[in-house]
Amino acid sequence: MEKTLKIQAIDTSSSKSIWSSSLAFILMALASLLTMFPLFWLFSSSLKDISEIFVNPPIWVPSTLHWENFRELFVERKFGIITWNSFLLASTSTLIALIFCGLAGFAFAKYQFKGKNFLFVLVLASLMIPHEATMVPLFSIYKNLNLIDNIWGVILPDLANAFGIFFMRQYCMSLPDEMMEAARIDGCTEFKLFRRIVLPNLRSGFAGLGIILFVKQWNNFLWPSVILRSQENMTLSVALKALEDSNNTPYHLIMAGSVISVVPLLIIVLIFQKQLIAGMIEGAVKG
Repeated sequence: MEKTLKIQAIDTSSSKSIWSSSLAFILMALASLLTMFPLFWLFSSSLKDISEIFVNPPIWVPSTLHWENFRELFVERKFGIITWNSFLLASTSTLIALIFCGLAGFAFAKYQFKGKNFLFVLVLASLMIPHEATMVPLFSIYKNLNLIDNIWGVILPDLANAFGIFFMRQYCMSLPDEMMEAARIDGCTEFKLFRRIVLPNLRSGFAGLGIILFVKQWNNFLWPSVILRSQENMTLSVALKALEDSNNTPYHLIMAGSVISVVPLLIIVLIFQKQLIAGMIEGAVKG
């Protein structure tokens, strides 16, 4: 009798577990569909004629796929050069910023020097200054340096990123001092130590920060729209805004251009999602 009651209790608990798991799966599937719907609508609208985008009831899948929307963007609107500008800007800015943030984070974590804590507080305090407040003095400086309508005028302000310095400092603090002292005894210079000891041990941190910085620079709109003037130097976000016209806005081209701007980010996140998640988890634990 006792054995029968135990079996019934186990069956009841397993049944409840199956129902709760099924309910959780259904809820997550619905949430995923809701999250993916804007992307579906974007891809669908990028292949529609402009007259089909705002009809009621909506056309979910166009009967005729208008691939000429993309052809017009790349051939007539020069979006091939513009996409290359965005990629060059984001990748160059990210690579250089990773070097500066890694070096600065390593210095704040492992070196002792006068005023270190005060300098680090200043770095963190700079995060509270809105970017809009620095635009006028920066523009004046870059104008004197002939960096207006120049890609370096967009890259330079984000090279010593305060968030990136803090991010890498938290990782570098986890490195054992004994390992670095042993490397110095073996004759490692400080830069050699950084290259051979720090970099291999902080790959997940650099990967996570690199994705964050790349996405931030890829989507950057305000500062590039101030600095970049000519079409051949525009980035995707600025060029998409430039497509707008008060009389006849080509929404089908804007949708197609938005697809071009979204797809590289989706590919990068899908490829490096493991490194990004690992970087975020390790940073949270070490922080």
